[in-house]
Amino acid sequence: MAFSRAPLRRFNHSSGTCGSASRPWVVGDREEERERAGASQPVSLSVRPGPGPFWSCLREGGQIRALLRERGEQDKKLKALDEDFVKTEAKLSAAVQEKTSLLANTACLKKQLLELTRANELLKSKLSEDGVQKKMSSLCMELMKLRNKRDAKEKTALAKQEDMEMKLQEVQRNLEHSKGKVAQLEEKLSATEREKVEEKSDTEKLLEYITELSVAETVEKYKLDVAQMEETVIKKDQDIGVLKDTLKTREEESFKLIKELNERCDLLQQEKEKELFESREKLLSMNAEIEDLKKKIVLEEQEHQKLLQKHEEVVSQLQQEKESSASMHQKLLEFQDEVTSERHLLEEELNDVTNELNKLHAKEKKAEKLVKRLEQEIKSQALELAQMEVKLKGFVKYYKKTAAEEICSLKLENTSLQEEVANLKKIGQDNLQLLQEGSLRMDDIFLRMLLEVQTKFALKEAETERTKESCLAQVTKLQEELEERTEDLKRQLEVERSRKIINEDVTSSLKEEIKTWRNLYEDLHNKTKPFQQQLDAFEAEKNALLNEHGAAQEELNKLSDAYAKLLGHQNQKQKIKHVMKLKEENTHLKQDVSKLRASLAKEKQENRNLQQQLNSIQGIRRFPPSKAFQHDSKENIPPKPPLKEGKLIY
Repeated sequence: MAFSRAPLRRFNHSSGTCGSASRPWVVGDREEERERAGASQPVSLSVRPGPGPFWSCLREGGQIRALLRERGEQDKKLKALDEDFVKTEAKLSAAVQEKTSLLANTACLKKQLLELTRANELLKSKLSEDGVQKKMSSLCMELMKLRNKRDAKEKTALAKQEDMEMKLQEVQRNLEHSKGKVAQLEEKLSATEREKVEEKSDTEKLLEYITELSVAETVEKYKLDVAQMEETVIKKDQDIGVLKDTLKTREEESFKLIKELNERCDLLQQEKEKELFESREKLLSMNAEIEDLKKKIVLEEQEHQKLLQKHEEVVSQLQQEKESSASMHQKLLEFQDEVTSERHLLEEELNDVTNELNKLHAKEKKAEKLVKRLEQEIKSQALELAQMEVKLKGFVKYYKKTAAEEICSLKLENTSLQEEVANLKKIGQDNLQLLQEGSLRMDDIFLRMLLEVQTKFALKEAETERTKESCLAQVTKLQEELEERTEDLKRQLEVERSRKIINEDVTSSLKEEIKTWRNLYEDLHNKTKPFQQQLDAFEAEKNALLNEHGAAQEELNKLSDAYAKLLGHQNQKQKIKHVMKLKEENTHLKQDVSKLRASLAKEKQENRNLQQQLNSIQGIRRFPPSKAFQHDSKENIPPKPPLKEGKLIY
């Protein structure tokens, strides 16, 4: 504290100084009377002893309470964020499970589509091709559209998952930062409580010393100091009001942000539910389309059976014609005409077979192109379906091998048929020549040819039955594999559910521990509230005594000088004893002053640190530009009135 210096005073200019030198006993009597008056007049502690420090202590207590309130609010926010975090984790786990189920369903659907395309290709070679090709092209286009939609939805889902993960990371960082701040504040509170206990002991000692140094002339100085401190307290109260307003605005902004985040979370949940509902509807539509395709395949198989029946009828008709040809040996000319007609028919059949072979080659090329496209799509999704790729490649290789074997067998059959047709042509030419020579040889040759054709038809029927059996076996194997995979997926789902239950139990136990610790902290806080008021009162008294101590020290120095001058060389024994007492008291007071100054410096440093933390939390700058050129400097302040001169009685 900076006090105005009092004017210098002379203690030997009064009128009573001349007679006092010749009457030393009067001085002793007057001193005794003065001591009695000092004992009878106690220290006027009823005067407000420095309200400035008292209000500063109250301000610090208010700041501490504000910090505790902020801590409670941060705990509430932490609770809300923990609950949001648990909800988002549950949503993410549900989304991951749904994604795995969708991927498994898509893989199954792809396999079913591959099987259906192969079955359709086999049936297309035997049935009308134009209508079925159009249907297949439309189905392929629909499948491509559905795949594109699925890829787009997967991308959107991944983007949303990344956004939610980023938000969760930000929330976790904020939680860690707030926890660190809370720990620092707790450490500072404990340190301040310790220092308050130490300051209590110091204040008690100071009270003992100051009761001995009660002087009436210091009251006027204290009144001036009180006025100054009241002005400073008013200014600081205004600053506190501004800080409270800023705190309220910050709290409102934080509540608004929390509301916006909650609304965004609700919107994301609604969008996710809509997408899940759409995906389920599309899956149902896909299943319905697959069932329609199965029904179409059943109908095509029925048509194929009808064609087989027609073929058997044709074979029976051929047998009847053979029987009729045996009776028609005599009519050679008519038989030759029939042979020529049959030759033309065979040539037409050969042309039909060649056309069918060309169509089969074109279909094989289309199938290879589709396989290449599927391989490219599988490579693009390698990151998500790494495990499924190996199995799919194995199935693809197996089906490629089977397709290649079937193609090779068909090619061999075609070559054999071409050779047979060439042989038949040669045999027909030979037969024409032989018919001219004799009808008996021709009859034998035709009978042999018919027998060979019948044997070939029987072999082909056996081969078709074998291929049917192999296809049925493959279908049964695939169904068994699908059942095994579904069982594995069910087991994985059960394991994930058990893990989720364990995690929920752990989180519930942790929440209970947090509640218990919070209740303990609240109990401790409620217990320490009455002691806090006492500490604040002791701090106010200590600061008031510290402010009084500086002025008291100056007056002590002046009084010691005055005593030395008054005593002079008249009473040597009293002078020596009094001076020794004053020196001892002075040394003790200097030690106390040094201790009190050290404690004051510590308190000021702590107050500065707390103010800086408050400013950093509230976003206040170190030096606001609004307070420029408004400092309460003491350059142009008029001087304060000096102290009144005391009247000494000699």
